[in-house]
Amino acid sequence: MPRTWLSLLLLASITAAPPPTLGAQEDAERVEVVNLPEVQTVGGQVEVLGPISQTKLLRLAQEVVSPVGPDETTNLVLAGTLQSAGFGTAVLSLTGQVRAAFYQPGQVGAILVPDVQPVLTAFLEEGQLLFPLRVEAAARAEGGVYFSSDQPLFRLGFDRYRVYFYNTTDRPATVTLFAYLGN
Repeated sequence: MPRTWLSLLLLASITAAPPPTLGAQEDAERVEVVNLPEVQTVGGQVEVLGPISQTKLLRLAQEVVSPVGPDETTNLVLAGTLQSAGFGTAVLSLTGQVRAAFYQPGQVGAILVPDVQPVLTAFLEEGQLLFPLRVEAAARAEGGVYFSSDQPLFRLGFDRYRVYFYNTTDRPATVTLFAYLGN
């Protein structure tokens, strides 16, 4: 019974307090905290330190990628890990430059493999891609040495992905992947 009185007292003090004064461009929003001891007890201090991020732009390191096909899984270039925990979607953008003025046209791309077992085991031991995310760009000599992909939107199903690059031109290419994470 004392908890119920404490909860009501807390609720009354929160609702009776005037909203803080904000800048001209910000609107105050009323927030109420209700403690339901039988369902879930809220304890400690509740504090919001700043706006909760809804999006995040990540850039994976630039990598020089020698010619390697997307099916040559043991030779793909590991470019790092994409941490996607807390986000539900990703827009992937791939860009780069072929390191020669004259080259055979091809595709430069990234394959994102979920960084969980048994998905990684299937990839590393058998070269099988389970639940991959792919983005690629056409590299054509008549288009110059620079290339970029479309920007596909993906639903994320895992908290972390390993990023592998490939390059089907006949020359090395510098490749960068951007991931715009959202909710």
